[in-house]
Amino acid sequence: MFDDFVDEDSFFEEEGANASAPTSSLAPPRENGEVLGHDIIEQSLLSLYNNDKLPHALIFAGPMGVGKTTMAFRVARFLLKHGSADSNQDSLFGDAPAPPTNMHVPADDPVSHKVASGGHPDLRTIERPMDERKGTRKNSVDVETARTIAPFLRMSASEGGWRIVIVDEADTMNYFAQNAILKILEEPPPKALLILICNRLGTMLPTIRSRCRTFNFAPLDKPTMTSLLKRAAPQATSGEIALLSELADGSMGRALNLQEEGGVNTLNSILDFLGGWPNWDWPKIHPWTDNLSRDDKGYKSFASLLEWTASEILRAKAAPTRPLPEILQIDAVRALQNHYSLEQMIDICEKLKTHFITIENSNLDKRQGVLGAFAILGGQTS
Repeated sequence: MFDDFVDEDSFFEEEGANASAPTSSLAPPRENGEVLGHDIIEQSLLSLYNNDKLPHALIFAGPMGVGKTTMAFRVARFLLKHGSADSNQDSLFGDAPAPPTNMHVPADDPVSHKVASGGHPDLRTIERPMDERKGTRKNSVDVETARTIAPFLRMSASEGGWRIVIVDEADTMNYFAQNAILKILEEPPPKALLILICNRLGTMLPTIRSRCRTFNFAPLDKPTMTSLLKRAAPQATSGEIALLSELADGSMGRALNLQEEGGVNTLNSILDFLGGWPNWDWPKIHPWTDNLSRDDKGYKSFASLLEWTASEILRAKAAPTRPLPEILQIDAVRALQNHYSLEQMIDICEKLKTHFITIENSNLDKRQGVLGAFAILGGQTS
């Protein structure tokens, strides 16, 4: 089905829903010294710094996986390198040093080593805490964790420069956790910076947003996605990279998740099953579903890709001049597009979203999650 996109020697083994894919990724944000696709934001931050107008609090907002956290660590390395008292001394002949033109700090610099190892005394990273019982991260940054931010920022810098806190997924903080950082935002100490990473800016309290400078990160463009995917998965074919880039909607994090979850195979199976719509080939779907229900990553990939497919059909339905993605330009998908009205497709997309959320939040059988999703797409639910 995907001859135009996936070469026969694809590194995704065709072994059904549980086909394994090689894990690959870029360096973690604290180790990654390069940020692609956000030069304008970097230059804006650099201009503020060079003019001594860098705010005490920043919000990096935008879709998940586009480089917000990587940029936050790039800013932190730069300030920890250049923001200390002795780093801005006049040169040997008394001339003021030229202002920096970018925020790059070499990987072999001591500051980079300390940041990468998590050992820099003037940088703290706040993340959702671990749930020791489940062995996974909790759903939010809790108030106890948020309360550690202000005392850290008020301490004197160990190396005479900046004190910096990066809060990843700050949008998961509840009302009380967000209120816990209001005081430090209202009365910030000098050379203290708080960077809040938000995937959903609307969840942040207006009182928080009004005290921060917000930078909006757009999805990555196709050339940037292609460049990053070639580095992250050097063994991938050009067809696989093009497909992952199309599916990821400009999110490198999503592209890597799909690759690691065997997303190409999953989408291949979904579109194959759609060929039987509206009379699903249940004897073929059931054993595939049994395999998928035992693979948590594979199930998440299925849910994401089925929602994406339905959403793309809806978009094409709402804007007839907007073509379906090339991947979906097959008879099975066109049949769905022609059969359902715009209102019906809106209803299907909403039901799919609610269905997958219910399965996840209620810890229900993932097998029913898959079968129920096909039933919704077949118009078999009220």
